[in-house]
Amino acid sequence: MIEVSGKVKWQSRRGMRELDLMLLPFVDQDLQNCDEKFLADYVDLLEASDLELVRWFNGTEMADTQSRRDVIDYIKKCHATRMGKEGV
Repeated sequence: MIEVSGKVKWQSRRGMRELDLMLLPFVDQDLQNCDEKFLADYVDLLEASDLELVRWFNGTEMADTQSRRDVIDYIKKCHATRMGKEGV
């Protein structure tokens, strides 16, 4: 288990509802179960613009690196497992 810094949590707040609904629960519930390499890849993903992230997450464009594609796929998988369980 890794420790997720407040800086990473803050950078995950994007101000776009679509992104916040994916990233904030991921940071709160899933990221600490990943390894240091994944955390570094996630921090790299956060360097992208909101517009790029939205396009990558909704599938209209592919992320520009394999590591970013892998992080996005994992976040989407984690999000899918939470769907319908928001009130639990």
